[in-house]
Amino acid sequence: MRKNVYFLSLAMLAAVCYLTPVNAQEPAAADAKPAEEEKAWKTTAGLGLDFAQLFIHNPRQGAGQNRVGFGSAVNIAALYKKDRIAWDNLVLWQFGIQRFGSGVISQGTNDNKIPFQKAIDELRLNSKIGYKISETSKFFYAADVSFLSQLTPTYRGSDDYPGNFLTDITDTDATPLSKLFSPATITVSLGIDYKPLPNLSFFYSPVAAKFIIVSDDDIARLGIHGNPVDGTPVNGIYPQFDNTFSQLGSLLRMNYTGKYFKEKLSYTSALTLFSNYIEKPQNVDLDWTNEFGFTILKGLQAAVLVNVFYDDDVRVQISDNNATNGVSGLGRATSITQQFLLKYNVTF
Repeated sequence: MRKNVYFLSLAMLAAVCYLTPVNAQEPAAADAKPAEEEKAWKTTAGLGLDFAQLFIHNPRQGAGQNRVGFGSAVNIAALYKKDRIAWDNLVLWQFGIQRFGSGVISQGTNDNKIPFQKAIDELRLNSKIGYKISETSKFFYAADVSFLSQLTPTYRGSDDYPGNFLTDITDTDATPLSKLFSPATITVSLGIDYKPLPNLSFFYSPVAAKFIIVSDDDIARLGIHGNPVDGTPVNGIYPQFDNTFSQLGSLLRMNYTGKYFKEKLSYTSALTLFSNYIEKPQNVDLDWTNEFGFTILKGLQAAVLVNVFYDDDVRVQISDNNATNGVSGLGRATSITQQFLLKYNVTF
């Protein structure tokens, strides 16, 4: 994973170095009026949706089954800049569900309707405040806080009807696999923020605290989210567990936003690397979010979101095309998520 992290980081830096001059080379209009004094706060918001639907009544032989899928992404940015203070606040929520078929579940003995499956549910918050070292400096003393969790619970299906669902389809009051704050990852760091360009920043903290929190005891006992567990599990339940895994390490975060081709094309990226001093510092955790947007009409975009995630302490579902339902157990691996949306943006 270490080689993968270095490769991704270098690729990102190369892309930024290549693309940034393209945006900077556009000449200013000769008759441009003097710019008005900028407001201290600048707020932008975007809502993206994707929807897929298929209905068949009395399907012919060879036809498929009903399908409905819904996805969304909401992002809000509130940026403050005045004198020597810069404060960036970002919120991103990605959500997606889908359902195939109609009627009730054919396997089993209950009469549960065909349920909605979870596709994605990620809630991200980040806040970084900086104080410029001097009036002309590009360096800031800075503090950074980030939060990652989800909003809705996720339930495991049955052996006859596997998958991850919005509701408990087993009628057994089963423990959800995850929900808000179970798990949640929180990082708090102090360091230096370098802004060579208005749309590019590098934040480095030699002293960063990272916490993996699983607040629900029943979920913490599963030992699947990186919190410490001990003992011999019985039916997947550990007898001893901790709700929090605390780490101390080094954090590097890069943020970039660019617009090209007369602002028709946009690219936003946030790359975070974390190394735990206490345990396996060579295994670098990676969280990399990217958004590519193409403007169709004013305010309306076609957007592609691509997230890359790796945490050495978190087990993910291993994709395997030769396994049942395409999943072969849990393990350490890089998780990649891609989502296509039609998105409306507004600035105020």
